[in-house]
Amino acid sequence: MTPHSTRSVVPWLLAAPALILLLALFAGPVLILLRTSLYESTGGTGFYRPDSWTLSAYSELLGERYGRGIVAFTIILGVAVAALSVAIGYPLALFIHSLPQRAKALALGAVILPKLTNVFVVLYGVNLLLGNTGPVNRVLLALGLTSEPILLTHNLFGVLVAETYLIMPYAVLVLVPALDRIDPTLTAAARGLGAGPWTAFRRVTLPLSLPGVAIAGQLCLIWALGAFVGPLLLGGPEQATLAVKVQKDSLGYGDWPRAAATAVLSLVTVAVCVALYSRPARALCRIGEARA
Repeated sequence: MTPHSTRSVVPWLLAAPALILLLALFAGPVLILLRTSLYESTGGTGFYRPDSWTLSAYSELLGERYGRGIVAFTIILGVAVAALSVAIGYPLALFIHSLPQRAKALALGAVILPKLTNVFVVLYGVNLLLGNTGPVNRVLLALGLTSEPILLTHNLFGVLVAETYLIMPYAVLVLVPALDRIDPTLTAAARGLGAGPWTAFRRVTLPLSLPGVAIAGQLCLIWALGAFVGPLLLGGPEQATLAVKVQKDSLGYGDWPRAAATAVLSLVTVAVCVALYSRPARALCRIGEARA
């Protein structure tokens, strides 16, 4: 074996463990999931015909108005939560970016801390905060903004709050390093040339941080399209997502082919939404690169 051929084989050998894990832990289960979705169900009893090949699970799911509504709601919720997460996370990232190094580490630790806790415990706390006797309703009643408690959970508002609370930290963790990479002398130069704080932010900081915004938006969109715990615990029947439907079809009704078809449809939905998002994301990155 020549030295040139050896150099060409070494990268593949180094990547072999990762490729094997990818095939075993991702490609294999996805193929099994796809095959399960093509079985013929025997009426939701947990059994199916192992020798069958049919698209009935997909036709039933997409042929029903309820199924199409779940797909539409999943996409709308994912886009809304991703937008809220970036919109709220950007000012927070700006604030953390402006802190001294020690305070910045503590602030980032506070952002990460909820992610180290059991998600059910976190959302149970959110449920208590938004409940009829929770602090939010008590403040609204004390200020005279309402005469009776407002229903803030088990509806769309509760789902948006829960999912944004869970996903926003990811946006902050992406945006803070993106802001840290911006040369501080550029803002100082803009201020020295007579630009005010808002003008310096609008003309320097914001354009240069757009690649980070694009990455944060994509990451939040992927997480939001798989929303499960928020709609399950703080949503109502109208706020069912594809992930919630997978859980109900599989563990609730025992209809494994239909649950598998819903899971495959969820993967396709995420892939299509991310592909559609890539074009505006590239445009944001080009704007940032043009200003760099």
